[in-house]
Amino acid sequence: MPVNRSSILLMENTGVNMNKTSIEAKGDSYYGYSDGLHTIQVVYNQFVGRFHVEATLTVAPATDSDWFGISPTTTHGTEFSANNGYVQFNSNLPADLSESYTFKGNFAHIRVRMDRAHVGDGTTYDASYGSISKVILSA
Repeated sequence: MPVNRSSILLMENTGVNMNKTSIEAKGDSYYGYSDGLHTIQVVYNQFVGRFHVEATLTVAPATDSDWFGISPTTTHGTEFSANNGYVQFNSNLPADLSESYTFKGNFAHIRVRMDRAHVGDGTTYDASYGSISKVILSA
């Protein structure tokens, strides 16, 4: 089987959204690869909030209950909370950088999610919350 790996834009600029879920991308398992290695790049722009990486073993996920959180690792930068399954940036130290995270697993699909339910009143966007400029997946 020829190697046909590529990168995909999972999430475009989050803009004024308080919460956003990316598209679903096919993971290694979907294509029959067995190394399970995935890397994502996240470009934060003064971002305040939580960033989640989620996966599923289901070939055709239909509901949110098909997804589970994973905690990628980074060789430098902000680590995911092992207990909560997300990385969080607060208003006293917003993220203004590009970070990459690597994770391993034979997942059928992968998605990311931005969550700001705990920021401000949880529904009203403020310019000080920044954004995520983009998220790219390489599998």
